[in-house]
Formats: sequence, structure tokens, C-alpha cells
Amino acid sequence: MDEAAPKPPGALVTYLASVRMWSRSAMQYRASLVMVMVYGTLVAGLELAALLIVYGNVRALGGFSLAEALYLYGTAQAAFFISDLLFTGTEYLGARIRMGTFDGLLVRPVGVLPQVFADQFTPRRLCPLLSAFGALVAGLVSAPVHWTWLRAFLVPYTLVTGVAVFGAIWVFVGAFQVVVTDASEAMNVVTYGGQYMTSYPLSLYGRNLMLFLTFGVPLGFVNWQPTLYVLGHPDPLGLPTVFRFAGPVFAAALWSVALFAWRGALRHHRSTGS
Repeated sequence: MDEAAPKPPGALVTYLASVRMWSRSAMQYRASLVMVMVYGTLVAGLELAALLIVYGNVRALGGFSLAEALYLYGTAQAAFFISDLLFTGTEYLGARIRMGTFDGLLVRPVGVLPQVFADQFTPRRLCPLLSAFGALVAGLVSAPVHWTWLRAFLVPYTLVTGVAVFGAIWVFVGAFQVVVTDASEAMNVVTYGGQYMTSYPLSLYGRNLMLFLTFGVPLGFVNWQPTLYVLGHPDPLGLPTVFRFAGPVFAAALWSVALFAWRGALRHHRSTGS
């Protein structure tokens, strides 16, 4: 009797193996990698400098002082770039489909999505986290917060929830590109645009846009709602306090819809051999 066929590795094992493969590939050109990492760090630092320049001309923006804005900026940037580190392989799906290399991921006896998440992983994605956590630490130290156990818990809670929301959005990006193929630039409006919008107080954008960013594309749960509680700000929309802690519910719902969209996109994908 033939032995039972070995089970395919789990999603995490597949993801870590792909990350290791791509990291070793990036390390083959170390001088180039170092220069790209230095460049990425400088660009991220310039984005933070832009925030400081704005506050050099105003005392408050959207009701937030500089220290509070640094905390808000740091949580948004850290959440986004952690998600960028973990999930942004979806950004390259359009190019893979055009070149016909996406089919190579489909025929392997492992999960497709973990392979996509780790696609073209590179250590340079760590660079923007330096300025992100620098801003976050500066905000934590200087913001006038009356710290309690709940407020302290909301700091890592905000980062985890933000990563989850952005991660679901990256899955939507992948699903959309499987269907449309050449749509990476259009999707940047949602991904990098969402990063930019959550880095500043949502109260700057007006009530209607705030409602859309809270209940339409739930970017308000990346960091805005929990930050209102941490910093002691009232909600401009007048939402109940329970919404400050509703991020995981919206993130889970967004992931459910995103995975449904991903599975639907794969079913309708026409490979280069079809």
C-alpha cells in the first residue's frame, strides 16, 4: 500500500519560507540594498518633516496639538508600514498576471495568498518604520495624556487593529488586480491615500467624508477612534464611546468581505494557458 501523500505546509510556514527566499535574493546585492534602505529612510523622514513644518506655522490642526498629531501620525504610519511589510506583495499581482508568472503560484501545492503576501519581500520595507515609531514615541512622551491601564492598552491595540484594517485592504487590492490586471495605480488611491488620510486628524475632512471613512472604508478605525479616547478628544461625529473599541469588529468584517472577493477573483481568473 502506498504511503499517504504528505500534507501541504500551512499558511504561516508557506509565508515564512517565501519571505526567507525573497530576503536571501535581496541580500545578494547588499550595496544596492543598503543604498535603497538609506533612501527609504530619508524619504520617510521627509514626510515627518512636512508635518513638523505645518506645525511650525499653526499651533493646532483639527483640534490637535503637535504632540497629539505626532501620536496620531505615528500610529497611522506604523500600522500602514507594518501591513506594507507583511502584505504588500499583492501590489505586484498585476505585473505577474501580465507576464504570465502568476500561474506559477497557482500550481504549487501550497496556499496562493501566503505566497502573494510574501512576493518580492525585501528588508527595505523596514526603513519607514524608523520615523513612524520615532513619531509615535515622541507623541507618547510629550502628549498631555492622563495614563490609565486602558489607555496604555489602547496603544498596541491601535497598531494591531490598524494593521488588520490595512491588511484587508491589501487583499482587496490583490483581488481587484486579478480581475482588472493593470490597476496598481488606481489602487494606490486607497492604500497610500488611506495612509496619508489617517496620518492627520479626520476632523479636517468634513462630516460627510468622515462618515465615509468610518463606515464606508473603515479607515477611521485604523487609529482615529482609539486615539480620540487615548487623547481625551470628543468625537466630532458624536458617536458613542463604544466605537472607540469597535475596530476589531470592523476589521474582521472587512477581512471576511476581502477574502470572499479574493476567492471570487481566483475563480474568474483566466490563466495564460486558458
